[in-house]
Amino acid sequence: SYRAAGGERNVAAWLEKIFGPDHPIPQYEVNPWTTEILHHLSERNRVQDRDIYLVIEDLKQKASEYNSERISRKQSCICLHKGPKLIIVVRTWTF
Repeated sequence: SYRAAGGERNVAAWLEKIFGPDHPIPQYEVNPWTTEILHHLSERNRVQDRDIYLVIEDLKQKASEYNSERISRKQSCICLHKGPKLIIVVRTWTF
C-alpha cells in the first residue's frame, strides 16, 4: 500500500500539476485505496510524459537533420544566369 501521509501529498501535488492553477481539483474521498489508485495513475502519467518527451525530442532531432541536409543541398546548387535566356545550373550533391 502507498504510504498515507506522503502519498496523499504526492497525489495532491500531481493533481495540482494536472489541473493547473486556474482549475480546482475535483473533490474525491481521501483514503488509502483512492490514494493508491491515484498514485498508480500519476506514475503511468509520468511514464507516458517521459515517452512522449522522448518522441518529441527524436522528431526535433530528425527535423534538424533534415533541415541541415536540405540547406546543404541548397548551398551546393549553383545557378548561373548568362544573358536574358541562358541559365546554367550546376548541382553537386553532398550527403
